[in-house]
Amino acid sequence: MKTTREYVQEGQELTRLAVGLGRKLPGLLRRYRFPRAAEKLLDGFLSDQPENDAYHELVRYFATSWVTYRNQTGCGAVFPGLPSWSGTECDALEGFSRMMPLFAAWCASGRDPSIALPGNRQLLLSEEFKRGLIAGTDPSAPTYWGDMPGKSNQRIVEAADIALSLWLLRDRVWCQLNKDQQKAVVNWLSLVNGRPGLDNNWHLFFVLIDRVLASLGHAGRIEGVRERFDRIKSFHLGDGWFKDGPEGRVDFYSAWGFHYALTWINRIDPEWDPAFIDAAQARFLKTYRYLIGPQGLPIMGRSVQYRIAVAAPLVAGAESHPAIVAAGEARRALDVTWQYFIQHGALRHGIISQGYHGSNARILDPYAGPASSLWSLRSLVMAFYYPPDHEFWNSEPLPLPVEQGDYDVPIAGPGWKVTGARATDTITIEVMHNPEDACPRLEHFWRKHALQNLAFGSPPRPKSLEAKYGRRFYSSARPFFME
Repeated sequence: MKTTREYVQEGQELTRLAVGLGRKLPGLLRRYRFPRAAEKLLDGFLSDQPENDAYHELVRYFATSWVTYRNQTGCGAVFPGLPSWSGTECDALEGFSRMMPLFAAWCASGRDPSIALPGNRQLLLSEEFKRGLIAGTDPSAPTYWGDMPGKSNQRIVEAADIALSLWLLRDRVWCQLNKDQQKAVVNWLSLVNGRPGLDNNWHLFFVLIDRVLASLGHAGRIEGVRERFDRIKSFHLGDGWFKDGPEGRVDFYSAWGFHYALTWINRIDPEWDPAFIDAAQARFLKTYRYLIGPQGLPIMGRSVQYRIAVAAPLVAGAESHPAIVAAGEARRALDVTWQYFIQHGALRHGIISQGYHGSNARILDPYAGPASSLWSLRSLVMAFYYPPDHEFWNSEPLPLPVEQGDYDVPIAGPGWKVTGARATDTITIEVMHNPEDACPRLEHFWRKHALQNLAFGSPPRPKSLEAKYGRRFYSSARPFFME
C-alpha cells in the first residue's frame, strides 16, 4: 500500500507533466518570480495557535501572489497550473474575481487598505479592484472580460464574486466611478440576465448579482430571481443541507457554495428571505460543526480544491447564531483548517494547490483552472468581514467537538452519520444509503492524458464520481484518493 507521501508525489508528478508548457509558460516562469522571502509570511501557522498577526501576514502573502501573477491591466491573473475547460481567458478572470473578495472584505471592515509587500512596496487593495473592474468591463477595450454566450458560461460564476466585491467596496470604489464606468459595470453584470445557467447552486449567483445591483440603484436588471431562489429552496434536504440540483449529490458544497452565498444575500438584502435563510443556517450549523478537526477533513465529493473554505459557515455563524457556534469555536475551526493545509504543503509560490495537500490531477475536476482553488479564500473573506475589534478576533479559541470527546451524530438531510474519535482527532462520514462494503477507487489518469494536456491544453481529467460519492466511509485519517 502506498504511503500518503507517495500518493502526493505521484499526483504532483502527473500534474507537472500535464501542464501545457506552450500555453502556460508565462505563468510557469512567473512562479519563480514569487519572492522566496514571502514564504516566511506563512510561519505564523507553524505554531500551535495562530495569532491574529498570522492572518494579517496571510493576507500579505496573497497580496504578494496577486502582484506576482496579475496581468498588465490588473483585470486578471495568470497562475501556473492545470487549465480548465473554460479556456485561458476565463482562467485569468478567475484569478481576479476569486482574489478580490478577500481584498474587499479587508477594506470594508475598516482595516488600512494599503498593504506592505516584501521589498518595501505598498499595495492599495481597493485601487487594485477599481483598476481591474474598469479594465474588465469596458467593451471597447482589449481587456474586456467578454460577453456571456451559451447556457452556462463560467463568467456567470465569476460575476457573482465581482458583484460581491463591488458591494463590499461600494463606499470606496462605486462612488469613485464616473457615469460611463458605472454604466459599463452594470451592463456587464446584467449580461447574466436571460442566461439559463446550471440548475443547481448556480441560481444563487443570479440572486446575489441582482441584489447587489438593486443595492446600487439598479433593481430589475435580472429577471426571474425569485423563481431561482425558490428553485434553490426546493434543493433543501433538511437540516440545512442541500443537494446540488434536482439530480445532484450532497457534499461540502452546502458549506462553501450554498451557505456562503446565502449569508451574503442576507447581508446585502436583509428583507430577501430571512426566515428561510436563518432557519436553514441554524439547522445546518448544529450538525456541520462536527465535521471539522485539527487533522484534516473527511473530504468527499467534487471540488476538493476548495477545501480550505470549509470553516466559512462557522465563521459566519459566530455572528448570526452565536448560541450554536461561539466565536471561540468558529475561530478554532478557522485556525486548524488553515494550519493543517499550510503545514501539509497546500500553499506554495503564492498558489493554493489544485488538490488536497499538493496538486493532484487525479482528483481535480475538469472545470477547475489554476485560480479556481482561490475559492478556498471564502473562509478568510468571512473572517475579515469582521472588524479588528470584533469578538471573533478577540475571543479565546474553544475546542472543537472532536477535541472534546467521541460522538456519533446522525444527519438526516444527506443521510449521513458523522463519527468523531477524540483519541486520534479522526472524523468519519458514513454514507448510510451506500452499500456497506462500497469502496470504489479513482479512475486512472494516464500519462497519455497528461501528454494530451501538454499538447492541446485541454483537461482530459477523470470525474471519478463513484469514488467521490459512492463509498460507505470517508475518513479524515486517510482521504479517499489515497487508497
